[in-house]
Amino acid sequence: MDLLLLITIFIIFFIILISYSIKDLDFVAISFIGCLIAGTITGLSKGLNIFDFINYIEWEAIIVILCMSIITKIAQDSNILEFLAVKLFKISKGSRTIFFYLICIITTLLASIISDAVVVLILAPVVIRLCRFLQIKAGTYLLGITICINIGSIITPFSSGENIIISTQFGLDTLYFIQYYWIFSFFLLFVTAFLIDRLLLRKEPVIDDFNKKKVLDLINADVMISNKKMFYFNSVAIIITVVLFAVLPLLYLTAAFSAFILILVNKKFTRKKTGEFFVDIEWEIIFFFISLYVVIGCLLEAGFNDLFSGIPFYLLTPLLLSLSILIIVSLISGFVANTPTALVFIPIISLLLKDFPSVPLFFAFIIGINIGGNLIPQGAACDMITLKIAQKNNVENLSYKRLLKVGGSMAIVHIILSIGYLSILTLFYG
Repeated sequence: MDLLLLITIFIIFFIILISYSIKDLDFVAISFIGCLIAGTITGLSKGLNIFDFINYIEWEAIIVILCMSIITKIAQDSNILEFLAVKLFKISKGSRTIFFYLICIITTLLASIISDAVVVLILAPVVIRLCRFLQIKAGTYLLGITICINIGSIITPFSSGENIIISTQFGLDTLYFIQYYWIFSFFLLFVTAFLIDRLLLRKEPVIDDFNKKKVLDLINADVMISNKKMFYFNSVAIIITVVLFAVLPLLYLTAAFSAFILILVNKKFTRKKTGEFFVDIEWEIIFFFISLYVVIGCLLEAGFNDLFSGIPFYLLTPLLLSLSILIIVSLISGFVANTPTALVFIPIISLLLKDFPSVPLFFAFIIGINIGGNLIPQGAACDMITLKIAQKNNVENLSYKRLLKVGGSMAIVHIILSIGYLSILTLFYG
């Protein structure tokens, strides 16, 4: 272990994290400069060349993230999310409880296949407009959306950047998530919706019958669809894509084929070529991920794994170790961006897999990464986007303080329930 090099790379890593957290800083430029400095220092110290650092980049994960951005954009252009939000209100027949449960369910399902930011950016304004028509406050509905998004991230290996990185690294496919995460995820969803409904929503004024009837008579989900052929085709295509993710083993190939086939078929609707879709990709996140991969590679070259190789983990039981991972990762994810947390812990989890069962460790790692973001609003991008949309639209009952209180409380409930489920998993797989 090269202690001086390790400390230097850690300092660079934390500067990158800080830049990501401060709004006015260009975190992409800072992370890329940090990547170049870390790579140069490590390369000169260890006699490495550029190809050694390129090998640390998980290109499969990058391909999945890039292609899912394209699929998300096509779904966005097809007005699928707006249609669903309005249709759910029609199905609920104006019942606020039924509508709240339905919006939580659809948010969770959408967040499992589409970028969390896009789900919030489209659903939140639609829900706010519906609540305005009904003359009720939208804050509690927005709370349900933003909290359930992080639950949706647990359902599939391609739901979020951190899930893509983890599943690519350890070879976890959709069937693995179905087997070990679906029961818990949907249990978590219904507990969350039930608690928010009982403790918050039912204390608010009921929807006036006249306003309810007026909105149900006037609102038409079909108006949301700008191109019906494009809407129906892409809806079916995205469902097929999700099914293919479940049955095919290589996520990156499925994502790539689906994205580019959708681009070709949609050309007659959108008149867009591939290059135009590439403009809409979040290149900032792509380059940020690449920079982090290189910096983590530098940490490994400097002897990061040696910090943990001497710790007597064998003295811990599988349950105690998994619980420790769950709590530590959840707390760190609450204050640090999820992706850097995932990248830092991947080498640690890889080391622990040599002596401990994989199922409890992966569960603790993935659940902690995803639900820890709700501890404070800054811990999850979707929370901050929801708050900004609420402030922009003058939503009275959703402030930073309320989001912190409710989101943090629900995160604690989620962690407690996760501990219980992890204990059961350890009994079977420990």
